[in-house]
Amino acid sequence: MVLLRSFIPPLGMLLLAAGQAGAQGVLIDRSEIRFMSKQMGVNVEGRFRRWKANIVFLPKDLAASKADFEIDLGSIDLASDEAETEIKRPLWFDTVKYPTAKFVSSAVRNTGMDKYEVAGALTIKGVTRDAVVPIAMKKDAAGNSVAEGSFALKRLDFKVGEGEWADPDTVANEVVVRVRMVLPPVR
Repeated sequence: MVLLRSFIPPLGMLLLAAGQAGAQGVLIDRSEIRFMSKQMGVNVEGRFRRWKANIVFLPKDLAASKADFEIDLGSIDLASDEAETEIKRPLWFDTVKYPTAKFVSSAVRNTGMDKYEVAGALTIKGVTRDAVVPIAMKKDAAGNSVAEGSFALKRLDFKVGEGEWADPDTVANEVVVRVRMVLPPVR
């Protein structure tokens, strides 16, 4: 059995930018989608190197706000070539058949004090589940909007880690996905 340094499917997830109004481009080089799980009781962290985001954040018109993500599952970075090869196989992400994970928001709700919840559908390996991502908004020194949030998902709900990998004592079922999106000011 190959020990995976993780496998986690983040997904996406969704960060909206905070700020005034309008569509904003995500500053990809300053943004990230990371994840953490446990394998045999040891924390395993990783990230995705390639993903796309379509974000519109309108604090005064949340009904028109949206956050859609598409994550290239083959771009997983686990700091181990062996683990990265294993995670792409059919028992895990099956990247030949399912090359991307997607999150499509359906609603954005203000929970107060620059905090929001982004609800939507998360699809991994052909399985779609509802997801809610709590987001905290702030401004950085350059005036960019920074949206940060995290949520937990159950990998087995998405058929990630099947067969011998389905035992949550070997690889935890819970995966924590962390998202940080940096968006330039609306001009």
